[in-house]
Amino acid sequence: MTVLTRNPPNTDLLQSTKFRVIFDKFPTMTYFCTSANLPGVSLTEIVYPTSLLDVYVPGEKILYDTFNITFLVDEDLRAWTEIHDWIRGLTFPTEFEEFVNLKNITSQQTPALAQKGTNNVGMSDAVLTLHTNKNNPNVRFRFIDLFPTSVSTIVFNTGDTAENIMTADATFRFAYYNYERLK
Repeated sequence: MTVLTRNPPNTDLLQSTKFRVIFDKFPTMTYFCTSANLPGVSLTEIVYPTSLLDVYVPGEKILYDTFNITFLVDEDLRAWTEIHDWIRGLTFPTEFEEFVNLKNITSQQTPALAQKGTNNVGMSDAVLTLHTNKNNPNVRFRFIDLFPTSVSTIVFNTGDTAENIMTADATFRFAYYNYERLK
């Protein structure tokens, strides 16, 4: 093995600003999303006891961290209320119409989710696309059966200036994700 064969084919580094997030349930979030994470993954361990020491072997379950986003809050609170209503529709709403509204959001889903034919009313898919430093799509992560677990507090403060832009955070759980290289 020579030095030339050990060099990676691409030495360009990933940039944290080159991404795009698309939710099947509410595509407007793409415009407002300012940060997203690629969730870490781990696997469970099984202890195999011996007389001298405990030996660890790979387990059977994969564990995903949460998918977190930060988004700008528009003055109509559309993105924030969409996530709020999604969470509320998943839990025990005060009126049956809240669950019906969640079903209506699902029926207006993008063709990709409709084609999937999911029966999980409260679930959605999301796509995180990472771009090269020349803004070309490079790697796509598709989150399957995603649902929100929290949306953050919004703090109003009379001491802020008009230039202060409001943001909020949302946390999601999902069944798993797949990735594909686009080039």
